[in-house]
Amino acid sequence: MVAVVVSLPVEPDSEAVVSTQSTGDLTAENPVMETSSICMDCFKEGSTRLMLTKIPYFKEIIISSFLCEHCHNSNNSVQPASEFSDKGVSYTLTVKNDIDLNRQVIKSEFGVIRIPELELEIPAESQKGSSSTVEGFLTKTRDGIKEKQSERRAVDPALASQLDEFLERLEAVIQVRSPFTFIVRDATGNSFVENPSAPAPDPDLKVEYFLRTKDDEDELGITEIREGVAEEGEGERDPVTQNEHTEVITFEALCNACGKEAQCNMKEVAIPFFKNILLMANVCDHCGFRDSEVKSAGGISEKGQKITLTMTDSEMDLNRDILKSETASIEIPALELVLTSGALGGRFTTIEGLLGQMKDQLVSINPFAFGDSSSEKGGGKFAGVIQGIDQIIEQGRLVDIILIDPAGNSYIQNVYAPDDDPNMRVEEFERSDEDDDELGIKHMKTEGYEEDSS
Repeated sequence: MVAVVVSLPVEPDSEAVVSTQSTGDLTAENPVMETSSICMDCFKEGSTRLMLTKIPYFKEIIISSFLCEHCHNSNNSVQPASEFSDKGVSYTLTVKNDIDLNRQVIKSEFGVIRIPELELEIPAESQKGSSSTVEGFLTKTRDGIKEKQSERRAVDPALASQLDEFLERLEAVIQVRSPFTFIVRDATGNSFVENPSAPAPDPDLKVEYFLRTKDDEDELGITEIREGVAEEGEGERDPVTQNEHTEVITFEALCNACGKEAQCNMKEVAIPFFKNILLMANVCDHCGFRDSEVKSAGGISEKGQKITLTMTDSEMDLNRDILKSETASIEIPALELVLTSGALGGRFTTIEGLLGQMKDQLVSINPFAFGDSSSEKGGGKFAGVIQGIDQIIEQGRLVDIILIDPAGNSYIQNVYAPDDDPNMRVEEFERSDEDDDELGIKHMKTEGYEEDSS
């Protein structure tokens, strides 16, 4: 059997905007804009409508709809109206049945879909800015290949034969004759695959957040912005300054929202009865965007750590300081809630503050939990979890909060220090091979690396 790697050709835009009929920018107050456009099929004038809308508990998007009254060509697309996320995201879904085929998927214009079993890749330029289901993306790929098969048989029979064989394999995948893997990778973080079990983790869906590579930044245009900012600011200020009184180090960075030059302040802080951490705060004078992050100032501990807090006094426990490293996960068994590592990044706040951030994160990464797209069962369960978090914060509900960190760099304040806290249990555990792999420990070489460099 000959393996065929299929990368769908770039779909040309069906229109080119030539004039705008409405005035003003596309905003929440002016959500609809209509423009005259050139149809790329008949090259006559058509019409494009742009609408700014918000998917409940997700993000704002721009829906573009083109129609040519002359040849009846039409085209629809979806683009995010929000800024890039701090990190890219990768969704890996194991599709086992028809229910998985019906999961909702949002693919931004920079999202890439892969099916390893088929050696199939749907590049960013193809089916860009789309909202569909897993099955919808696969059937559109199948139909796109079938459309030109008659022409290929006349020009290149060998290629057409290979594609016929590939189409049979693709049809078997669409019918889920055996499980397959559906991967969506998006450097902007604006793509999404539905988790019907939300807010509980989905055993068949793995979500990973990653730092963008140089190639990712080049594709998104971030490199050009950074180089332009560097040229404008060359010689104007020192790249790094340190305040001797406050011990705050200041250096230049790029704003994650607008891409312009921003200021990052960093300070090392010692947490009593724990260890040193790095507090990092980003402030953009151009758009007002603010962000903060916490990183461990030390290395990875010898063992992982599991901290279980049993709340007994709502006011006291909600005011406890908590350090959640970017490698830690959080569980609240009473709500059947698990927030995996990487979802919130590093945070140094209070229990109450972390619960509020968890609530915001849950509703932002599950756009199909509410509204017309939600199921009665899934939406009700998700609403129950959100209500449960509100009860903990506002109504004094007492629960167990579990913090699990394979790196051992997380912390919950012991209000009885230096004595032991009767309501908090700290357990150390040996990391699994999967934990070591995710932390990069398995790939570290601390001895003999000088020989490799030479």
